[in-house]
Amino acid sequence: MKILIVTSNYPRWPGDSTTPFVHNFARELVNQGVKVRVLAPHFEGAKRKDIMDGVEIRRFRYWLPESGQTVCYQGGALGNLKKSWVNKLKLPILVVCELFFTLLQTLSWKPDWINSHWLIPQGFACALVSKVTRTKHVATIHGSDVMALDSKLLRKFKAFTLQCADIVTVNSSVTRAKTQEISQKNSHKLMPLPTGILPVPPFKVEDVIKLRTSLIGENKSGKKLLLFVGRLNEEKGVSELLEATKILIGEGLDLALVLVGIGHEENIFKQQAVRLGINESVNFVGWVESKDIYRYYAAADVFVGPSKRSSSGGVEAQGLTFAEAMLAGCKVVGTNSGGIPDAVIDGKTGWLAEPGDALDLSKKIKLALEHEDRHWIEQAETFSRNNFLVTATVSKFLQYIEGRR
Repeated sequence: MKILIVTSNYPRWPGDSTTPFVHNFARELVNQGVKVRVLAPHFEGAKRKDIMDGVEIRRFRYWLPESGQTVCYQGGALGNLKKSWVNKLKLPILVVCELFFTLLQTLSWKPDWINSHWLIPQGFACALVSKVTRTKHVATIHGSDVMALDSKLLRKFKAFTLQCADIVTVNSSVTRAKTQEISQKNSHKLMPLPTGILPVPPFKVEDVIKLRTSLIGENKSGKKLLLFVGRLNEEKGVSELLEATKILIGEGLDLALVLVGIGHEENIFKQQAVRLGINESVNFVGWVESKDIYRYYAAADVFVGPSKRSSSGGVEAQGLTFAEAMLAGCKVVGTNSGGIPDAVIDGKTGWLAEPGDALDLSKKIKLALEHEDRHWIEQAETFSRNNFLVTATVSKFLQYIEGRR
């Protein structure tokens, strides 16, 4: 079987800061015997033709000079469109180029399936190509594509894509509900498919201890380590996490907060930490490669992901970081927002605070820090393994498309 994956988010080179979940999915497809080719936008310095972990990659140019290809990557397309009106002008050109190269790859490589990641623009482009070439199309929805960009015109594009797709995969209950809202008559095409996570790689306990010591300091065995992993943007709730950390330190807790990730609002949060007087307890470590992230989860006492609805209406569609943290044996605190409750079941696999409420968040973090029941952690780890590993996700995906051949 041959599958052409069309996406706007794919690692540009080994160790890239671009989130690798689409690559992990493609690599696992290859591991399970599928021939995979990925089509993604080009970026200055990346190869036009590439192979990573057995996955063929084709990157198409959409702007010259190459340094002007700034719509995707470096924090994500939505953030790039928000911060620059120039990127908004480039977007239609990117979509036209993506449509042309998707058609070209489909006609020349002749895949059995086209798999678009995100409903627009990739899903729309693939829907058109699918109709022209009669190639089957499975549209993968990750959440931001149905939560944001919600104008009447864009809803029509989304509804058209849903109508034309043979299968539509949704990564959470909230994503499914929002997709049904856009096009109720295509609900029968919706298939639940969480975005898969990698298994915990082998690492030495000494390395975890060394990492923890470097993060909290020498001779600080009593200090607790809170961890955040994600984009440093408004909807991730970083502001509330900083405020909650301030509250807990004010109550006498000895804490270190480590934030892993990059984002458009990083400097704003750094200034907030200084303003709150907790900057010495907060460590912005930047991007960490996916192969190393599990050591951070293992080194932390509690992982905190306090996502909330953004000013544009977007919410956390799934929250893979919670599943990763649970798999690594780390206690988790999330918020009752978006698809997070699908992974963080309050009172069973973790704790949920009200989104946007720093005081409630501080209370749930304190509960997690005080909770020492090992059975709870093992239960969460088992839940994550059974529901979110990429091997199981890809197997289910292949079952879906085999059933529609």
